Amino acid sequence: MTLALLLLALGTFLLRFLPWRAEKGLKAGQAGPALVVALFLVSAFGPPPSSEWLRALLALLGTYMGARLTGNLGLAVFLGAGLYGLLGLL
Repeated sequence: MTLALLLLALGTFLLRFLPWRAEKGLKAGQAGPALVVALFLVSAFGPPPSSEWLRALLALLGTYMGARLTGNLGLAVFLGAGLYGLLGLL
């Protein structure tokens, strides 16, 4: 199931990222917000309230804090995805 979620997140990200890469005036860093939304939508599939929603919200909080502390949105998203995975092990 984790592999399926990762593949869905990657596919959603690529659907948003590839059109931006085709444009010459846009930079790759602008794909960060789309990646955050893609990860949230793929992970929050259970109806609220459920443990999946809490896990997704905590991962989003980790992503937000990572972006605020590092200023690097790519690193922040990887931090949030890692936190989401770790919370799934609990």
